This record gives sequence, structure tokens and C-alpha cells, in this order.
Amino acid sequence: MRAPEHASRSATIRDVAAKAGVSTATVSRALRGHASVDPDTRRRVEDAARSLRYRPSSVARSLKLRHTDTLGLIVTDIENPFFPQVIRAVEDAARGRGFAVVLADGRREPEREIRSLENLAERQVDGLLIASSALTERHRAWIAERPSPVVIINGESRLPSVPAVLSDNVAGGRLVAEHLIGLGHRRMTYLAAPAGLNVAVSERLRGVRSVLRGTDIPAGSLDRVDGDGGVEGGEQAARLALQRRPESTALICYNDLTAVGALRALRSLRRRVPEDVSVVGFDDIELAPYVVPALTTVRQDVAAMAAWAVETLLALIADASSPARPEGDAALTPPRERVPVRLVVRESTGPASVAMS
Repeated sequence: MRAPEHASRSATIRDVAAKAGVSTATVSRALRGHASVDPDTRRRVEDAARSLRYRPSSVARSLKLRHTDTLGLIVTDIENPFFPQVIRAVEDAARGRGFAVVLADGRREPEREIRSLENLAERQVDGLLIASSALTERHRAWIAERPSPVVIINGESRLPSVPAVLSDNVAGGRLVAEHLIGLGHRRMTYLAAPAGLNVAVSERLRGVRSVLRGTDIPAGSLDRVDGDGGVEGGEQAARLALQRRPESTALICYNDLTAVGALRALRSLRRRVPEDVSVVGFDDIELAPYVVPALTTVRQDVAAMAAWAVETLLALIADASSPARPEGDAALTPPRERVPVRLVVRESTGPASVAMS
């Protein structure tokens, strides 16, 4: 019995196309998970590839097409539950366009960040997504010289050629202040993170202050204590805040991790939440509904930010490979996007304590 021709050699994309009854272009799109391929067709192609033991050559494809169909993504701190949400949203958006994502974690360490950036460059990713405005500023010279496009997620870009998308932090601060004032709170403390290069810290505070200016509440009724953006720093900041102003009835937290730390501090100080002190976070991480009490927080639309960032990056990649690239001012005015946020009210906020007001 004669063995099939492909048994004596490696199966090619043409073999898969012939067996599935489609074109080679359809095979390529189907095996990359491109959204334009009909699900039945994709299954037929995958079955044909599996039966033929076909393995596409990513090296050959990248040499031929001069791109790798991969995007690099670097985050500052993967231990922060917010960033896995960003990673998942970016992967979903990229996969829908037929791109894979190579991940790096900077861990807020400048030397590790630059090594991660260089590793992504060595992998010849077609474009780079950076989930940190602080990281961008620390390594702006490296990024400015990079030939492939860069887009910032959840941060501000001060580089003229780098687009950025982030949440409407000022509006988020306003939502929190309006909610708390509506509950009767007049003495509040903002538990911040180190301002540094993180624009969100000051923007969220600015939103709170903008609402207070329209009321009869004295400006001095809002205190500020800096934490580190994490649980431990949030706990320490909350303790200090209540030592300085034990009459505070609400803690407005820079992010949800800070809020979780504040809840721990209040519990150890035997202050009830929300009866004695209300607590509000920012991000709406997946843990937020499950802490006790469930956390009131400002939800960032991570999926919308990721989708905008990926689409913008792919457009830049296409422009970079086009013979008619934009020049002059058009190339120096990349888009900036602010994504709306919304307040999610749960159990950690309630009417201000009469005894404290």
C-alpha cells in the first residue's frame, strides 16, 4: 500500500488548503485565529492541519512578510490585579485581529524595565504596548528611538509620536465626591500613591476638589495622605489619616489595593465600615465585590482601552509599512483618548456618621 505523499515530507500550507478545500490565504487566517474566518471553515482547516501534522513556520512567514504578527506588551507590576485584566483585554483584542501578544513584567524596577523592552525588541514584535506612563517617562529616550510603533495604555504620553489611552480620571474623582457628599460626608481624606510620573494620582484628586469647590464645604476638609499604591501602603496611610483626623468619615482611595489596605486598618482600629467610615476605591478589580464589605469603586473600562490601543497600534504598523507614510505635523500629533468611567456602589459606603459630622 502506497503511503500518502505528505508522509515522506513535512506537510505544507498548500496540503492543508487542498484537504480543507480552501485557499492558502484562508488557511493562514484561520490558523492565526482571524475573526474574518467562518467558524465552520476554521474547524475544517484545523482538522486538516491536525490530520496532516502541519506546523506553520513563523520564522519563514515573518521573513517573507517582514512582520511577525506579534505585539509586545509590558506592564509595570503584574502582581497588581488590575494589570492581569489589562493583559487579558489586550490579548482578546489582538487575537481578534490575528496577532499574538508577548508579555513582559517590569516590576517597577528601571533596570528590569529596560531589559524587558530590549527583549521585546529582539523578538522583533511589530509594535509595542506599554501599560504605564511612568515607565514611558523613565525610558523615553529608548522609546523615542525605537523604529516600530508604540502606544501607551492607562497612562499619559509626553512623547509627540506616541498615542495614549487612559480613563477619564477627573470624571472618576467627581463621581466619588458627588456620591459621598450626597451621603452627607463633609470630612474626607484622599489616600494617594506617590505622584511621581503617575498622572492618575493628581487627576483623581483634581476631580474630587472640583466638586468640593461648588459646595459650602471648606477646602481644608479634604486631607491627603500618600501611600504606595498597594495593600500595605494603603493600610499604613489609613492609620496615619485617622491619627491626623479622627473625625474623617470617608477615605477616598487612589486604587482598589489601597482601599483593601484601608479596610484592614479600619478593622484593626475597630472602626465600622460604612457606619463609622466609608471607603471608595478605583479600578474595580475582580476582587472588589468579594472583600468585606464589598467595595464601592470607580470602574475603568479596560476592554475599551485595550481595543482602542490595539486598533491604534495596528494602524500605526500599517502606516509604517506603507510607502506613503505621513510626514510633518500629521506624524507628530498622535491621538489621545479618554475612556469614560462609572461608579459602582456597593457596601463600603453609606451615610456619614452623625457622631462624626
